[in-house]
Amino acid sequence: MKELEAAVLEQDNGSRVWKFVMQHWKAIVQSREHMRKCFKRGEVSVNGSVAEVTKLLLTGDVVRIKFNTRAAHESIYGREKLTVLYEDEELAVVVKPSGKTMVAFGYMLPFSLRPSSMARSNDTEHMDDLPEAEEEEEDDNDESEFQIQQNVSPTVGQQRIPCSIHGLEKASNGLVLVAKTTETRSTLMKMHNSGEINRIFRVICHGVWKKQDTGPDNTSSSAYYDADSTIPIDAECLDAKCIQSIKVISVTESNAAEYLTTLDVKPFSPFLGVSVRRYLMSTQHPVVGNSGNSKPLKANRDKGLCSAVVHVDFIHPTLSTLISLDLGEPTKFQQLRAREKKAYERRQQSDLEELRKGGLENVQNFDRKTERPIAYIVGEKDFFGMRFKVSPATLIPRSSTETLVKATLSAKEERLANKSPVRVLDVGTGSGCLLLAILNSIPGSLGVGVDISQEALDVAIANSAEHSLSDRTSFHIGDMGRLQDSSELFQAFDILVCNPPYLDSSKSAKLTSTFVGTEHEPPVALFAENEGYGAYEMLAKSIELDLKSTSPHKILAPHGLVILEIGNGMGRRVRETFGFMKFERAVADNQDCERSLMFSVAPQE
Repeated sequence: MKELEAAVLEQDNGSRVWKFVMQHWKAIVQSREHMRKCFKRGEVSVNGSVAEVTKLLLTGDVVRIKFNTRAAHESIYGREKLTVLYEDEELAVVVKPSGKTMVAFGYMLPFSLRPSSMARSNDTEHMDDLPEAEEEEEDDNDESEFQIQQNVSPTVGQQRIPCSIHGLEKASNGLVLVAKTTETRSTLMKMHNSGEINRIFRVICHGVWKKQDTGPDNTSSSAYYDADSTIPIDAECLDAKCIQSIKVISVTESNAAEYLTTLDVKPFSPFLGVSVRRYLMSTQHPVVGNSGNSKPLKANRDKGLCSAVVHVDFIHPTLSTLISLDLGEPTKFQQLRAREKKAYERRQQSDLEELRKGGLENVQNFDRKTERPIAYIVGEKDFFGMRFKVSPATLIPRSSTETLVKATLSAKEERLANKSPVRVLDVGTGSGCLLLAILNSIPGSLGVGVDISQEALDVAIANSAEHSLSDRTSFHIGDMGRLQDSSELFQAFDILVCNPPYLDSSKSAKLTSTFVGTEHEPPVALFAENEGYGAYEMLAKSIELDLKSTSPHKILAPHGLVILEIGNGMGRRVRETFGFMKFERAVADNQDCERSLMFSVAPQE
């Protein structure tokens, strides 16, 4: 209780008493709200009589205030009760909410804890004369600037009881150990500084931890520390000596950070959150947040800090029993991960549509240690019921391309039922899987594969031999934009098939980084200029030159068919590109998307 009085001087004659109180004792009353409550409690008198807030003062009046500090603080800090996980006569473990400074938390404690019968009189007398409450401004490093040694808050170890034994940042929440008596405070402070109090910080940080594994061939390959993994402490990093252990709780994909890793970090006591954040920052995996030694997450408007004390354990100083308490992680952690995961999946879906445009599945069959597709590791891939050799020089066969095989076989039955042998030209043959699957399904048929890569042709030749089709195939170097330069192709083919690259080359970096495995495939087989239509335009130019040529040596027969694979939404523009030919039909894939277009040589006018 603070009691003050003052005489009204000439300059205050005619003033309202409330203005007089605010002018002379604002440091005590602090705000108009407190001032009104002070009048409501009858704590302001004029000449010995309780005054109304609007009373006019006269020169010589004596104004007295008996300000109930405890009542004022209770009106601020007593409205919100703290969560108490453990309490006895000597100590308590209390949850500090995020957004509250340790000063505010200290003021809230008396209104949330039971009075201790063991407390001395001078422990509790401070409750009626609390220091003036001033909310701290947000401090990036609440703990690092503590006046008491060993990372404790400004309210830690103070004479006021109850008091906190360790501090947390304003933006953080979690378990705080509180002493309720002077003797307990002294004992707990010694335990805190000697490492006898254990705490675990749950944090969300940027990125994912990679480790180096040595395989049987003594080669190193990267892998991630997944859930339940223990991450070794890097002794070279800042504050490494402060960290006892780090355990991975979960790994979440994120557009902004690629990955978010949730960790349980156990520092050595008395080191706390600042040391945890400094260490993680120095490992290039800063904690998500807007405080010091943290890094905000793009598009996350939460100005808090993804750090919370979720576990504390210690031996009770009097009972000699283990006190071990756990607190569930903050709801905002779960919300953040869910939001990032949802946004990531939306982006993935968008990018997947771009990949499907090129007939590419989401590459899930890859080795996580090397991020290489399994097909490249084993060197083989199934396609249309056959097994084909593949290498990094060839595109991995996709199930969507089987639509092109089916379209070709259907066209043969409808248009070339009596033609034998059927001659097939595969432009951009790669591993040869498309050509060989067609020839294997059409008895007696003959085929030629052309590709710009000799390494790819070597794989195709091996596949031809593997399936006993060498006597019915030949393979040649060639460019789809200059087919006339290859005399081996003047065979009047009945069917020309082509699965050209048709992903937009301007998006190559984005797609290969987003979908693990695609970066190992040859870009020339995936991406094309001019929004993905460049290869179609080059092929159309070659075919149009062939059809207009007066030479008796032709690539296509007069009844020849051209069957192309296309990406989603590309049908209209590809039809326009091959407008010099007769469009026959489009064939949909299993997802009911246009995947193949068939053209025929237009009759001569």
